[in-house]
Amino acid sequence: MTYRILKTYVGFILKFFLKDVKVTGKQNIPKDKAVMFASFHPNSFLDAIILNCLVDRPVWSLARGDAFKRPWVRDFLHKICMMPIYRISEGKENLEKNDETFDKCFKVFQDNGQVLIFSEGLCTNQTQLLPLKKGTARLALQTWYEGVDVVVIPTAVNYSQYTSIGKKITINFSTPIPKNDFEDTLPNGTNVVKFNKALQSGLEQSITRNFNFTSWRTVFFYLMYALNFPVYSIVKTIVKSKTKGTVFFDSIYLGILVVALPLYWILVASLVYFLA
Repeated sequence: MTYRILKTYVGFILKFFLKDVKVTGKQNIPKDKAVMFASFHPNSFLDAIILNCLVDRPVWSLARGDAFKRPWVRDFLHKICMMPIYRISEGKENLEKNDETFDKCFKVFQDNGQVLIFSEGLCTNQTQLLPLKKGTARLALQTWYEGVDVVVIPTAVNYSQYTSIGKKITINFSTPIPKNDFEDTLPNGTNVVKFNKALQSGLEQSITRNFNFTSWRTVFFYLMYALNFPVYSIVKTIVKSKTKGTVFFDSIYLGILVVALPLYWILVASLVYFLA
């Protein structure tokens, strides 16, 4: 319930954050099968937020493990379909917990659910693919090896810029990686390398810098920008000073807008009512 409510509401607020959106390859996403979105990761939590809002069925997202330290945060993140994935930088003692997360992913796949994993293993505001880690390959191959036919879709959310709202984005869902290309799906070193080559090819085809498109969303955004300019300006100043050029700028900006925009609308409506 929490996930569905937030998905609907945040999806609405995104219309005030993004100038325009173009989606290609959505026909590659099956409606009733297990799906793994193996994704490019240029923009922190915003990547997962956008994909969750624009994909029809619920998506379990793998997020950096240090976000799950506090029990109440961990419970909330679980309610909105997020699971922790730990990196070596978060402590070797936590790496064993990834086995538990992968077991949960497998159960999601058994129920024909969907999981989002960021295959580069880290996030920077890049426009080109970084070297792929082994986690995506091992999870996919192990799932196939256990007899669950998960559909692996190379996925990329591309941003026209990372320094402000009003950006254009393209979301490309590439052709799924064929399970039939792997006669032996045992997650050994050879198959991991072969899988990553196929995934790299799919992701490179999905990454683009072509934002030459316009729809009604652009007109809507400019109209809303004019009406909400005071709150945009204040929030941008605050977030810029707090994030100081890190990859969290967009994610925190959107997070504040989720609260600030409705409060601003209530304030304006109240002033109009009392002055009328």
